[in-house]
Amino acid sequence: MPESTDPNLSASLPQRFDGYATTVEDIVLRGIEHPACELKRAVNISRGGDRLEFLKLVQGHANSHTKGERLIVIGADQKEKKFYNVENAKDFDAARISPILAKYFSPEPIFEVFNMKASDGETYVLVVLAAAQPRPILVLTDGEADSKTYFRSGDIWIKHNTGLKPASSSDLDLMYEPKIDREAEKRARQRFDHFRETLGPALLSQAVESTPAPELLIGSRERLGRFAEAMISSGEPAKFNMLLEMARQIVVERWDSLLQGSNSSYGISEEKKSQVSTFYRNEFMPAVVSLVDLGLNLVRYGSPEWFESIGNVMTEAFVKSCQIDHLKAINDSGDETVPFARPAYEIYLGLRTLSTYAVARKRLSFLSKVLPRYVHRLSSGQQGSALEPILFWPFRGALNLPEMKSGRNEEIWEQSVGSYWPDVFGTKEKFLSAAAQLEFVLELNSYLILRSDKPAFQKLRDDFPEKQLGYLPDFWRSRLDPSIPMAETIYDSMLSDVGFPATLSVEPQVTAAAFQGTSPGERAEFFGCFLKNLRAWQDSAMMQQQRFPFHFAWPGRLHQAVERCTTPVQL
Repeated sequence: MPESTDPNLSASLPQRFDGYATTVEDIVLRGIEHPACELKRAVNISRGGDRLEFLKLVQGHANSHTKGERLIVIGADQKEKKFYNVENAKDFDAARISPILAKYFSPEPIFEVFNMKASDGETYVLVVLAAAQPRPILVLTDGEADSKTYFRSGDIWIKHNTGLKPASSSDLDLMYEPKIDREAEKRARQRFDHFRETLGPALLSQAVESTPAPELLIGSRERLGRFAEAMISSGEPAKFNMLLEMARQIVVERWDSLLQGSNSSYGISEEKKSQVSTFYRNEFMPAVVSLVDLGLNLVRYGSPEWFESIGNVMTEAFVKSCQIDHLKAINDSGDETVPFARPAYEIYLGLRTLSTYAVARKRLSFLSKVLPRYVHRLSSGQQGSALEPILFWPFRGALNLPEMKSGRNEEIWEQSVGSYWPDVFGTKEKFLSAAAQLEFVLELNSYLILRSDKPAFQKLRDDFPEKQLGYLPDFWRSRLDPSIPMAETIYDSMLSDVGFPATLSVEPQVTAAAFQGTSPGERAEFFGCFLKNLRAWQDSAMMQQQRFPFHFAWPGRLHQAVERCTTPVQL
């Protein structure tokens, strides 16, 4: 499709005209069905239901997530693969259409109209909707004709694939995300200007140009925040890499000196115990919090490449923390100054916090930097060969970690987020809502790999038996309602040409291979079976706890997906 939104910024008008003519002929004469192009044999825009159907189509096209321009061809038939002469072409003059659109919609869609002629001589009308639309476009006035209501005030219709549907919450999130991003960027600039005006040029210059120092990681979090914002806004990877390497020296390399010497509890002096405790309290924990602070800023301001480096360091720190035998020896001697599993657990909490914030901000591409990371489980006995995604629960046995009586995410809030980052999420309820959506993603990955009979997943299970994907989601304790937006987002992707969203996969290449060649209907049925099984599992888990199951049913189109599933429920 032609991509220009402003004829003065790209091709000339004659070039665009010729480009449209070629594109439309290719589509019509081949009978191509495409989300970005709608073919109508005839449209009567003067009055009645035909007019309202056309307006609804324009709104749906303008609100769609399709990249580039969207085309409506009047005077063409897809099935017959031919053009038909448009007798009322004068009715589609832009000067006549614009007041009608302004009456029914706010804001008015951005469009152009071209009177075209096919190679066989038939005239047709081409309506071009610009790539950049002021979405969401809402209905202002009820559309009623012949005792039928086509749309009501407040409706937001969107073209999905080749049909129209009411916009879902996930659709609105996608529409508002660019505005939110622009607002975040605007606030960052305003904050930068505030520092320049109130703190003075010298201090701001120091914040932007000074060389990173370890004190940034273990000192004032406000100072680190100012430095991070200046560093991100100026796009200086050298400073970021220097700061990250300093963090790595603390959370990874500094443990090496504590790993030296005898692992026996009898060979650990009081001085060594004090050294471990002091390092953990005064250096390790502040550095972990600083790494999470940096990661949150990267999610907030949209820097996925730098974010991946944060994930690398934190994963390495988790692996190193599992090897701190001195802590285990200290615990075995009856002294629990720092529990053996606590450093690794703090890394886990940090990665869960970052991933939950990426969900809360609808920056799902950041999840792809964390989800596929596997680590060896940390256990109270000998470390085995089992690998588990780091966001699952890579802990086994008696490790003196906090109990999860109220659920994992309630504990994450109590142990970490509520103390360090409550302002980032706004409220506990908002955190738990985003956390439930992350739980949905993790459980879906577990279901895919463990229960799917698709050859790609069977091969993964056979070739890598050490990869353990069993997961206990928080839904044994919490409701499924907050996960609905994520379920709708994934369902929309499954129905589209994208299929399963790679950004939400623990095994993206295997998942892509598993769904390759499947139809949207097959993917919808698969997803419906997952929703059906998850709901049944929650009921069973709650009954086992002698608790009444929640009153819940997947709403709307998710319910329709469940209805398509004929596979027996597996518990």
